[in-house]
Amino acid sequence: ARPDAHAARSFVEGDAPMDAVMRYAGAVASRTGRSSAREEPMPIVPLLSVLLGCAPADGPPAPPGPGGPAMPGGPGAPGGAGVHGGPEGPPLGASGAVLQDPTGFPHFHDQPAPAGPAPEPAVGGGGFVRIAARPAGGFRPQVALGPDDRLHAVYYDRVDSGDVVRYRTSADGAAWSEPETVSPEVGRNWGPDIFVRADATVVVAYDHAEADFRSRGWVRERGADGWGVATAVTPDGARESGSGHVAAAAGDALAYVYIGKPLDPAVRFRASWTWRQGGAWSADTTFTDGAEDAWHTNVEGRGDGSVLAAYDTGFGGSETTLWVVEGRDGRFGAPENLTASSFPGERANFAFEPGRDWVTWFRRSGGVPRHVYVRSGRPGAWGAADEPSAGIGGFHFDPDVAVAPDGTVCVVWGWDAGDDAEIVYSLRPRDGAWSRPRKLADVDWGKPGLPSIEADRSGAFHVVWTQGVRGSNEVYYARVAGGG
Repeated sequence: ARPDAHAARSFVEGDAPMDAVMRYAGAVASRTGRSSAREEPMPIVPLLSVLLGCAPADGPPAPPGPGGPAMPGGPGAPGGAGVHGGPEGPPLGASGAVLQDPTGFPHFHDQPAPAGPAPEPAVGGGGFVRIAARPAGGFRPQVALGPDDRLHAVYYDRVDSGDVVRYRTSADGAAWSEPETVSPEVGRNWGPDIFVRADATVVVAYDHAEADFRSRGWVRERGADGWGVATAVTPDGARESGSGHVAAAAGDALAYVYIGKPLDPAVRFRASWTWRQGGAWSADTTFTDGAEDAWHTNVEGRGDGSVLAAYDTGFGGSETTLWVVEGRDGRFGAPENLTASSFPGERANFAFEPGRDWVTWFRRSGGVPRHVYVRSGRPGAWGAADEPSAGIGGFHFDPDVAVAPDGTVCVVWGWDAGDDAEIVYSLRPRDGAWSRPRKLADVDWGKPGLPSIEADRSGAFHVVWTQGVRGSNEVYYARVAGGG
């Protein structure tokens, strides 16, 4: 059986359907002479480490307390693409999943990084605050700001009972509330997303996998009286879903996008959507036809009742086609091929100001991430793509973008030059030029990834991200002043 085309790639961002991960692991095992994951159950990280031919990298011991000094540490597992092949693309007849690392540690981190200049040093000593520490750690964090500029963050950690989605809040980024559990406390709960309404209601989406490998997307809201009951959004039955994202639409309406398919390794993932209006969810509708796998859905609200969504299609480990699509009044329009007028890419994120949308994504070249792009405009009328990562060595990946009230735009992304790897950012004043990339913080261990950024009313930018080694990550917070 072919490895599932979505399994490991989505696992990198914490949203892989469990069936996809386990079927992928079994497929790799069959090629390496190891026992099948289904025949010989093992804890997920040790199992996949065996399949990869390496031991889990635990990294250095975590220091006590939140924040604290930067930690020593290394880049994780030794180099080599192993059973996942190289950057030239998937083997004939196989999906792109064979180029991905199902432990959640992208394979390109084990390859020599492109040479070139380094980013500027971090401002003020590169301080940061740790908001999810080992041993449970933290993965795929997202941040949102409330109407009073209070910070709200979600992530998932790994405990003996499974992967559990947590929520924390902070008034200043320095002191954070105790974690609140959002998802079930058992099983695999991945890929959380979050936004906060004008009335301070918190809306969180996450993916939950059952013991029989079925998975669904869920939405849960936190109002003045605490957390409400979680609602399943994607179809039930012998199906798997992942990459679920939710956004505010008009009134109390919600737009939700995800990838899903039947539990069948011969069927490709499709990007789909549903819309909640008047308390009821619409019929599940697909953006894509299943000819190619769809990955990395996203949707964000503009604040005027409309939303903008994105996904990418193609094989893994190589360039993919990026699509954007506008939605309003309970429906989405026709998808626009953004790659056709710019560059291939994946993992799009948005920011909005009146009359102008911003979109950022990254592009793989030769199977590894080398470029971060940004465009602005509106669907069907986009400007030229800028490349704020240009001129800097290393790998560039996982960008997010935010725009401040004064029109300053900040793009933040992961950078890995081998011996040095941190989150970096670039600023662009209104109608100005992008600044030279600068380190956000000096964590000084592991590899960074999946930053999430929001701008407050004063013009400051707030960032959360994950950083660590194979099988062990933590979540950090740092702030960027609008001026740099």
